[in-house]
Amino acid sequence: MTSEQFLPQMGGGEMHVWYLCDRLVKSGNQLVLLTNEPAGPNQISETKTISYEVVRIPWKKSNILGLLKNIWKLSKSVDVIHSHFSYRLAALAGIVGFFRQKPVVVTLHGRGTLNEPGAKFPYRQAHALYRLLSLNLATKIIATSEDMAVVARLYLFNKKKIVNIFNGVDTSIFNLGVETPPTLTERYKGKKIILTVRRLVPKNGIHFLVESLPYIKNKNPEAFYLMVGSGRMEDYIKSRVKELNLSDSIEMLGEISNSEVVKYLKLAEVVVFPSTAESSSIACAEAMSMKKKVVASRVGGLVELLGENNERGTLVKLVDWEGSNYDAPIALPTDRYEALAEAISDGLAGKNEERAEKAYLYAKNNLSWEVISKKTEGVYRESLCR
Repeated sequence: MTSEQFLPQMGGGEMHVWYLCDRLVKSGNQLVLLTNEPAGPNQISETKTISYEVVRIPWKKSNILGLLKNIWKLSKSVDVIHSHFSYRLAALAGIVGFFRQKPVVVTLHGRGTLNEPGAKFPYRQAHALYRLLSLNLATKIIATSEDMAVVARLYLFNKKKIVNIFNGVDTSIFNLGVETPPTLTERYKGKKIILTVRRLVPKNGIHFLVESLPYIKNKNPEAFYLMVGSGRMEDYIKSRVKELNLSDSIEMLGEISNSEVVKYLKLAEVVVFPSTAESSSIACAEAMSMKKKVVASRVGGLVELLGENNERGTLVKLVDWEGSNYDAPIALPTDRYEALAEAISDGLAGKNEERAEKAYLYAKNNLSWEVISKKTEGVYRESLCR
């Protein structure tokens, strides 16, 4: 297995890799993971243990040959090479797989598949080369949403090797049996909680929700926004919170562990995903698994998770595209903030309970990591029979 990103970095792609590896090992498979992510403090939370070998080698231009040699060495006795992200390590793994005549599976998460906004010409060219090599040298491609599959097909010679498998949810943690601690219940007594669990980066659209909050407060004075996550937009978001006089209506909790996130999910009335790009959000699947009312941007894999016709949540048009795009604007037209506020206000008012019920059942039957890992093993078997 290769993945540029992994723990201790926390995000959807990183958690996908951890959960998938964990379930594959528990099913009796043996694996070794090669990642560019360095070790660091708080590497594994209290709920995360690693039962397989992790080789950490940083990406450097001067070290490309060394990485190639390591992938060659580590892949000698394996049956399948599986790379996450159609990016640098996947390109190297594809080359190794070609010469070793071993099947290579690539999972698409966004990075590598989607263009990076603002990238300089040499980086755009290198990015395009990694994507072209990783996708076309792969035996099978797993798209975490049809949106990712559509983008990948633009660069594929053989467009039939893509299979769609969503991200999953850990139903042992995110389930209806969770109880909110009395301390949290008392702390937010009398408030209707809006929650986001996202990195504070442009494509996740947290700044859109901040701008919508005054409109929400006009209809729901008791609304209170809990923001979980950190990232490079944190200072900008803090400044906007202050300028909009929202300091008493927003609490920025920073990064917290899954065991803590689930307590806040239990407390929340509405969970929001105002993204401009999304494959299939693990955080959204977690909210669905907790039977929460979900409001999301009508883009990418969020449409597939919640249903084209709002069967399992409420989709709002925030940007001018429905395919994923990392090039998020800093501001939206006023009517789009109002539309987001309207959808959230409906949830706070007790509407859309039936959608939450359908979301829960969908997550339970289709999105557990046990289901996802078995589907992935099926792809391995197919690739071995090519």
